[in-house]
Amino acid sequence: MLERPSIIIMHGAFSRASHCDAIAAHFKTAGFDCHVPSLPGHDPSDPLMLSRLSLKDYLVALDRIRLVLPTAPILIGHSMGGLLAQHLAATGPCAALVCLASAPPGMLPAQLRALPYLAPLFPRILAGRSIHPPAATFRYLALHDLPMGEQNDLVSTLGAESGRAYRSMIMGTSRVRASDVRCPVLCVSGGEDRIISRRIARRVAAYYRADHHVLQDRGHWLLARAGLERVAQLVLEWLDGQQLRPARA
Repeated sequence: MLERPSIIIMHGAFSRASHCDAIAAHFKTAGFDCHVPSLPGHDPSDPLMLSRLSLKDYLVALDRIRLVLPTAPILIGHSMGGLLAQHLAATGPCAALVCLASAPPGMLPAQLRALPYLAPLFPRILAGRSIHPPAATFRYLALHDLPMGEQNDLVSTLGAESGRAYRSMIMGTSRVRASDVRCPVLCVSGGEDRIISRRIARRVAAYYRADHHVLQDRGHWLLARAGLERVAQLVLEWLDGQQLRPARA
């Protein structure tokens, strides 16, 4: 019996596995074997534990999942999870890489309009302590294009993040060599993203010579129920083109 293709879906900063459940359901319906882990310290959110963790700790935990899979998985990452997915694609088996509103493999400069919301976090980020922005920051930077009801649901479940991991991401100290990523790559970005600018999104896609789709009316949270079918369909159609969709019974 042929093994079903596996997908590992990686959430981003301040997030957890349950935020990926809705998009995972689309892939499960299409016949994929989906793995949706929470990063260490994220479910439940544990600020004390997160003060000790780094991106490397996250990668070790994710690679343990990959090591037990029977075939090279498709890696899908959102935001910081996109950066983690890039690292995994560069260091081990990977059938395809899908980056959703992904952090770049270098520095992530803040957009000017984001600075008033991010500046209060910088002392803790530089010190490597855990961070947990107020609800207003999440709403303005990541959730602004979503219906208020969905914003409220998300804000109530967003937690803390490792200052060390966040520092590595924004300062570009956790780089990935494009030549090490040998699988096909898809980038999907939001045209109204206030965290990953259009310029950064284009640079990530160009770096990997990736296929790139820009959803002009979307912000950062491409995992949201609002508009999710459009995102999932884009990815599934691209996987079809890579001949990575499960065979129909």
